[in-house]
Amino acid sequence: MGAMKRLLLPFPAIAFLGLSALAADRGSAPPAPPPGLERELSELILHGGVALSRDGHLEWAYGDGVYVPASVLKLATGLAALELLGPDFRFLTEIYRDTSGNLYLRGYGDPGLVSEEWQIISGELSALGAFAAPLRDIVADGSAVAADLDVDGRGDSLNPYDARPGALVSNFNTVQVQIERDGTVLPGEPQTPLTPLARELIRGLAPGLQRINLSRNPGAPARYSAELAAAIFSAAGADIRGVPRQGIVPPCADLLLAHRSSQTVRDAVRGMMEFSNNVVANQLLLTLALQAHGPPARLQDGVAILRDYLARRLGLSPREYLLVEGSGLSRSNRIGLQAMLKVVDAFHPWRDLLPSHGTGGVLAKTGTLTGVSSLAGFLPAPEGSRRAFAILLNQPRNTRDAVLRAMQRDGSTLRAAASE
Repeated sequence: MGAMKRLLLPFPAIAFLGLSALAADRGSAPPAPPPGLERELSELILHGGVALSRDGHLEWAYGDGVYVPASVLKLATGLAALELLGPDFRFLTEIYRDTSGNLYLRGYGDPGLVSEEWQIISGELSALGAFAAPLRDIVADGSAVAADLDVDGRGDSLNPYDARPGALVSNFNTVQVQIERDGTVLPGEPQTPLTPLARELIRGLAPGLQRINLSRNPGAPARYSAELAAAIFSAAGADIRGVPRQGIVPPCADLLLAHRSSQTVRDAVRGMMEFSNNVVANQLLLTLALQAHGPPARLQDGVAILRDYLARRLGLSPREYLLVEGSGLSRSNRIGLQAMLKVVDAFHPWRDLLPSHGTGGVLAKTGTLTGVSSLAGFLPAPEGSRRAFAILLNQPRNTRDAVLRAMQRDGSTLRAAASE
């Protein structure tokens, strides 16, 4: 998920494409950094900027453009999910059975529908007596999300960062396997059985531990979920005599279980930040769309909710940002430096969900595409205070950590933090 994406446009076109309709709302010129720091930043930043705020007020900014943010955009997506859905919101997956004994799995976009979650569902079904009689087909219903959904910037590779979002996404639409030198294939994770689809997709891969995107074919996610659930249910004692397949819950089927995920939105955002998971980010937007409009959810509806949230919650002008998806994978996403800083500052109540970055107590999210290097988060601050920063670089050279170290070394910045 955090791997480098291939260069889609020659640099510097990626930095300037489509910016004619966007501009940072400048007003008066922002305060400049201290002179010594400004000189150091001028050597590190060719195209991009860095800004620092204290308790919600801009302290200084170097550069004031509109940039490709990469994965620091997940701060905006996570913030909207935490505040609109609520940190304790749990995702829904429904299980139905018809009179012929077919078992239906209807998904509603749970981003944490991993093997362990299917094991929990299996235990709940067993306790309800669902495995007491033989079952026929295991049918995966992904109709809660529009069938033509795709994400701008998503490629067709086997890389995990190119996995599709959707209604029924198991293991983030990826599978991990261990391929031995003699061709033997073993599960890459003990909790995840190898399914027929996984065996098909790994043919021809090199030996070693491999995690691959299994969703290049739009129908594959539902098939994989049905196969995975069938294997886990069988291991729990279910007698499955039919086949795993894709389908729709018929009106005559009875609801057996309305399962609420063991993980909350807070948990999902924490994992998204730690692993920079693109699927989780856009699953959160789909959940927002489902809650607002019902099925079938469309990604553009979730993006519209995020845009409206940023305008209402943070007062951002449409001229300060352009969003087309929620993970930062797309190079069409744009955000102004000070707008990004406002997003970061608003994330302060949830800063414990961010990973540590480097030394010195920094909590931050990285963002990386070819020619794009971002970092946004919080510097240490006294109790009751907050110091947010945003570094957005659209240049070949990745100097974001050097910029951060320069900020940390700057005497005036350190003195200001100590005096609060």
